[in-house]
Amino acid sequence: MKMDRLFRILAVILLAVVLPLSSVAAQDFAKQDTAAHAMVVAAHPRAAQVGIRILKHGGNAVDAAVATAFMIGVVEPHASGLGGGGGMLIYLNKDHSFRYLDYYMQTSLHPDTAYSNKKDVYTPRSICIPGTPSGLIRANKLFGRLPLKTVIAPAIEIARKGFVVSQKFYTNILDKLDVISNNPGTKKLIFKDDFPVNVGDTLKNPQLAQALQNLAEKGENYFYRGAFARKAAAEIQADGGYLTEEDFAHYQTKIKKPVKINYRDYQIYSAPPAQSGTTLLEILNIYENAPLEKLKPFTKSATSIHILCEAIKRADADRFYFLGDPDAFSLPVDGMLSEGYARKRYADMDMERIKYTNNRNVPAGDPWAFHKPVPKASRQALPTDGPHTTHISVIDDEGNAVSLTQTLGHFFGSGFSSQGVIFNSAMSVFYKKPSPNRIGPARRPMTTISPTIVIKDGQIATVIGTPGGGRIFNVLAEMIIRLLDFHIPPVQAMNAPRFSIRNYSRKLSMEKRFSEKIMQALQSKGYQIKPYADFTAYFGGVQLIFYDPVLKQYIGVSDPRRDGSALGF
Repeated sequence: MKMDRLFRILAVILLAVVLPLSSVAAQDFAKQDTAAHAMVVAAHPRAAQVGIRILKHGGNAVDAAVATAFMIGVVEPHASGLGGGGGMLIYLNKDHSFRYLDYYMQTSLHPDTAYSNKKDVYTPRSICIPGTPSGLIRANKLFGRLPLKTVIAPAIEIARKGFVVSQKFYTNILDKLDVISNNPGTKKLIFKDDFPVNVGDTLKNPQLAQALQNLAEKGENYFYRGAFARKAAAEIQADGGYLTEEDFAHYQTKIKKPVKINYRDYQIYSAPPAQSGTTLLEILNIYENAPLEKLKPFTKSATSIHILCEAIKRADADRFYFLGDPDAFSLPVDGMLSEGYARKRYADMDMERIKYTNNRNVPAGDPWAFHKPVPKASRQALPTDGPHTTHISVIDDEGNAVSLTQTLGHFFGSGFSSQGVIFNSAMSVFYKKPSPNRIGPARRPMTTISPTIVIKDGQIATVIGTPGGGRIFNVLAEMIIRLLDFHIPPVQAMNAPRFSIRNYSRKLSMEKRFSEKIMQALQSKGYQIKPYADFTAYFGGVQLIFYDPVLKQYIGVSDPRRDGSALGF
């Protein structure tokens, strides 16, 4: 018996070392569905099934997105849930209007300015006030059609009865085994008989089921001003954290205007600050200056990759210098998204090779010169964001759409849990050096999440988003360019190899499926290549709905890098 236990322990340790390096098998391509009326695409089949069921029973896109989001927090507890936050971009077809709900995490009224990413990430000191309960409940109340109890009910049922552990989820458990093991509450949620749940096991969370039940019956006050907040704050403080009951009570979802650009014949809407839709749109604005007739798809042209990489680095430098919480700082968003500014950033490129051999030396521009009106506030100057998030895309039979991204920060967040809820690690997203993204009271950190919707001729063209940490706006830019510029069908665009670069990264990260010829051409332009396995979760988990105007059909595609599903009718 003791020998059997020893072998099991050794097997878990071995898998913890090996499996994080694994990726989706090359033959495991994107999951897809085609439908004429409605579509739900999510990172887990259970969640997508709930969303489509809500639509079939009279709910609208917001109801379906909220129900799917509650469910995804149960079946992907490592990536999102009640202890995290996010953002929801809503398109209302009746009046062709957009709303953006910012329910990202928020610091304490008396924040921990001594917080350290080196030692505090996987502790309660990294927790910010969660926004997911507030955001989802408010979205349902303001824009949904069904009662809150109806949209939460499926998540309650699965939290109580359990779901089957997949290979991908098990891999994520092993990747964070030390984090889970060091937090007794979280270990109790994930372990059975002193071992983490395995592939094929049924994982239940009765505490979470009760928390969801209380939310359904009492609303968000239960979470922010009631018994949940009281107990969570006490347990966080007892374990070295700083959040108080007052901090929970101070939290509110914010309704904002999304950022927007015209891109060729399309209008693209995305997440406003402190989320990173501004950076995604700046990248596309810069790239639009390249002569499209001379460009080829990324798998056939090192030049196309080079131009996008140079656009990414310039927009990324601007992001670090100029973006943060708009409630605390004046931000030159209009300037960053102006076409004149994009032309100036494009003109700074060398089309033959990288201009700055060290990406950290890529200078920020001066978007204030293109920003109207120029505020009196002083201009701010600056000196890392994993696949730790989830995304949901929905469109209903009335033409309403939702693009929703939410997260815990890192996978399994801070590692800390209370009452069945795993809490976020959002403090790790702030910068320590002076910037608009520095720690402050009741402040929301700048995050890379960028839920996006594309319109053409008054019709939804694309609903898209992805997890992926620092790769989010890179992956989305690649996908949008493949779909809109190169007219690559959505399934092929999803399955195509990906690349990413940031202004703090020394190398260009690329999946190995790019040809040797392309990689050599990039190296001749000055790039150092860092190869990655095929279909690795490092490059996100896109959940996409694409409208085909010829077929008059929605094509839903779920990224093979996650356990996703696309379902329509």
